Amino acid sequence: ELPSLRDSQAMPFGCFGIAGNVKDSRPRIENAIAFATAARRIGTMGVVPVEPFPPRARPNIMSSGWISRWLTCGLLAFSFLNPIESAEPFDIVISGGRVVDGSGAPWYAADVGVRDGKIAKIGRIDTTDAEQSIDAQGLIVAPGFIDMMGQTATPMLEDPKTAINLLTQGITTINAGEGGSAAPLDADEGARQGWTTMAEYFAMLELKGLPVNVVQTVGHTQVRRIVMGDVERRPSDDELAAMQALVREAMQAGAIGVSTALIYPPAVYAQTREIAALCSVAGEHGGRYYTHMRNEGDQLLEAIDEAIEIGREAHTPVHIFHLKAAGQQNWGKMQLAIAKIKAARATGEQVTADVYPYINNGLGVAAMIHPRHFSDGYDRLRNRLSEPELRAEIRREMEETQGWENWFRHVGHDWNRIIVGQSEDPQYSELSGQSLLSI
Repeated sequence: ELPSLRDSQAMPFGCFGIAGNVKDSRPRIENAIAFATAARRIGTMGVVPVEPFPPRARPNIMSSGWISRWLTCGLLAFSFLNPIESAEPFDIVISGGRVVDGSGAPWYAADVGVRDGKIAKIGRIDTTDAEQSIDAQGLIVAPGFIDMMGQTATPMLEDPKTAINLLTQGITTINAGEGGSAAPLDADEGARQGWTTMAEYFAMLELKGLPVNVVQTVGHTQVRRIVMGDVERRPSDDELAAMQALVREAMQAGAIGVSTALIYPPAVYAQTREIAALCSVAGEHGGRYYTHMRNEGDQLLEAIDEAIEIGREAHTPVHIFHLKAAGQQNWGKMQLAIAKIKAARATGEQVTADVYPYINNGLGVAAMIHPRHFSDGYDRLRNRLSEPELRAEIRREMEETQGWENWFRHVGHDWNRIIVGQSEDPQYSELSGQSLLSI
């Protein structure tokens, strides 16, 4: 049973993960797999809340959404709650590792003992006192990492093995949703999936069980499509109220906030007021605004201003997904972007961001096309792509124009720097890994 927020400054959360020594990249697959198996048995540890909840937003901590309302990055500082040592044997001992505890302190050599699903001891432990021992020599032992851009947990419902790429990297919690979300669904899609509301989706996750912990945002694109479709226009008052009702259901079910992906249609057509109106519902339930901003290149600074303004109007904290300055012509803006975030935080606004741990960018192919071509919906554009005049116009816009989030311009107008990651259509699977120039 978890203690209440009023009773303790530390809350149980997460579990330990093991990551390989980057400098010594020899594979330790057996240990990684052993940990992946053990990870769900390893218990909770104390964490220090990043920020307190105001009394009006104090959540039910047993709901599936409360945890990530504290999370602003992939690794939280934590403090251990070491109970009086027991003579009972440990279920698991992780021995010989370098412990990086998330507090900001340097690593230290220690063993970690687990008993009854909880961290019971950190120090020197005799492995003969354990039912299972994991040799962590040469490895890092750390709190489970939080993937702030986990996208979706739905594939794990069908095949739990899809989580192995997460667990073997030490990721034990994902933040799912980026504009789109697993729920709510319209009636037709709900009939295919087996759920419609966020409450029904969470019930399905609880019923099936998952290899990792999951927190979920409700997607702005998701609710907009259900209510309005893909068209380019403002919502009516009734449509806006309908979208707010969908957000409210999701928040009451345990979602952690509203997420946007504002470079993709139809979200790109939404004005600041529309997004703030939906986020205000999340704010009423202690949630955040999570955003793939409207622009990450030529208008990066203006996009940060909009994100902060949405949070201000909605009375909700703001988290910026994968902060970047896209395009070499914009690289000099990164320090200015960080300065804007710091300035907002200095005034008491809660604004945070995460970054990619790599230099490439991943996009859906639709982001390469000027948004105006989607004004009548995706299906209408697909039906017209066989027209030579339209294809020539789209290419000319990519190669010659600016003033929009032109990703071809961001890669230096080099077709060889745009790589096909994967296609959902089997007939194009052989193109994966190839550049557009080679195709």
